This record gives sequence, structure tokens and C-alpha cells, in this order.
Amino acid sequence: MKSTVNFAYCQVGESLDNEALALVRFTSYDSDSRALAVEQVTYQDTPAGFTDFERHVAAALDCGVDVAVLTSYDLDYFPTVESLVSD
Repeated sequence: MKSTVNFAYCQVGESLDNEALALVRFTSYDSDSRALAVEQVTYQDTPAGFTDFERHVAAALDCGVDVAVLTSYDLDYFPTVESLVSD
């Protein structure tokens, strides 16, 4: 497993679409640091989508999974994620 966890956050100027909160790509690696699995998830702009986004991103970072986020929202809109990556 690789030792560095990467987090990329890209804020776009306009909404991804009318229903998307964020598009997130999760990448995990094998013991030789080769990409093992890539999953892309679109979170809906609903209370449940918001909760799932924060929970899934936090869990992935905690488990050493790389996370790339594309959203129209500022990072401070997601306080749990912001607290994890702003240290």
C-alpha cells in the first residue's frame, strides 16, 4: 500500500447538473502502488447525498484511498471533509 493519500478538490464555476452535488473518484492501490480499483460516484444534491458524500470521502481518506472531487460548491460547504484536509 502506498504511504501518501492524495486528495484533489476541483470547484467548477457552474453546476455539474441540476441534481449533482459532486462527482467523486476513489482510487485504491495494491502493495506495489499500482492502481487496484477505481470507482466514480455521483452524489445527488439532496440531504442524503450530502451525508453520503461526507461519510464516504472521510472513510476513504481514513483507509488510504485517493479521492478526487469535482463540484460547484466551496470546500467549506463540506465541514467534515474540510476539517480532514485542512490540517
